[in-house]
Amino acid sequence: MSSLQLVMVGLVGVSWVAILVTGFSTYYLVRRRRRKDPATWPNFSLLKPLAGLDDDLRENLESHLAIDYPGQFELILGVRNEQDAAFPLARAFAEANPQRVRLVLQEGEPGLNPKVNQLITLTRHAKYEIIALTDANVRVHPGYLREHARYLARPNVALTSNGFYGQGEETIGSAFDNMTLTSFVLTALATGDVLLRLSQIISKSVAIRRDALQAIGGWETLKDLLAEDQRLGTYLADKGFRTAIVGTPVANVQRTQGLDYFVQRHARWAMMRFRVVMVGAWLELFLNPTFVATLMLLSAWREPWAWAVWGGSLLGSIVFTQTMAVLSRGSAFALKWAVLAPVRDVFLLVAWVRGLFMRTVNWRGNVLIVGKETRLSRPGSKPPVED
Repeated sequence: MSSLQLVMVGLVGVSWVAILVTGFSTYYLVRRRRRKDPATWPNFSLLKPLAGLDDDLRENLESHLAIDYPGQFELILGVRNEQDAAFPLARAFAEANPQRVRLVLQEGEPGLNPKVNQLITLTRHAKYEIIALTDANVRVHPGYLREHARYLARPNVALTSNGFYGQGEETIGSAFDNMTLTSFVLTALATGDVLLRLSQIISKSVAIRRDALQAIGGWETLKDLLAEDQRLGTYLADKGFRTAIVGTPVANVQRTQGLDYFVQRHARWAMMRFRVVMVGAWLELFLNPTFVATLMLLSAWREPWAWAVWGGSLLGSIVFTQTMAVLSRGSAFALKWAVLAPVRDVFLLVAWVRGLFMRTVNWRGNVLIVGKETRLSRPGSKPPVED
């Protein structure tokens, strides 16, 4: 075995050590000891910005009404305007549940981030002291608000968020995305929280104290950023606040997405990571064992042991994905999808490379240029001045 081959085998080993570390971190996160109940249960305004008809949108909304919480909470649905495809369903849902649900149309367009624009309006209409929000494709569990309230009761914790996994796959694109959320995104979040003690915020599911939000200037300070959640964490830390990831992940429901959606979504996320955590984004290559093992195989393709190591890595990708699925969502992926985990690794690498060179995004119909620190500008306009 040559020196180069030894190095490549070593890199495969490093990759699998990194993968196993993320797996153990995820196990610790989702099995984390329950926090004590707060002395009093705070009241929540739960915001749900909508844009188009996501898969199982009604069922996702119904999961929020099934929340078991001893305090008060309201559910406020938001759409940009009455022409949005989600408007008829949201209006009917609010009319069917008037005691708990309200529908609000966006007021003005203060910034370039469409989600933050909605949050500005929704928060203006919210009644309670804790502002929670979930994306349209998120489905929550009955103990969702209890868990956030317990973590927010800890000293100086101003914001809590959830990890998330994918479920509902019916197409190859949705299966690849759900596998990636479950075995790559969730595990990376868990490692950052459990081992690295990083302040991580994923705005797919967040709860924040209103006073802390006001202390940083409200959502308005984030209105022209693509990675608004990352900057939110930075601003809170600057004010001396702490953040936490709660133990139970939420479900990201995806059924019918295509491969193009999968690549585009993860290219956009990779682009954001390259702009805010450059070193970490490059280290992600070691969390793709199929890629590392294939590089090793190219250096020793004539050797039988190289094919064995390569095949073992591909099988390991399948086993790891299934293990994380059982741990996080309680069920493995169907075998027809699971065996494609190494193929998913290839498409994820394509998305990663694409994200390295991306400069624009098409975000639910909004075409925007992404600059330093994910600052947004419209095509043909002058980029905003940096802080």
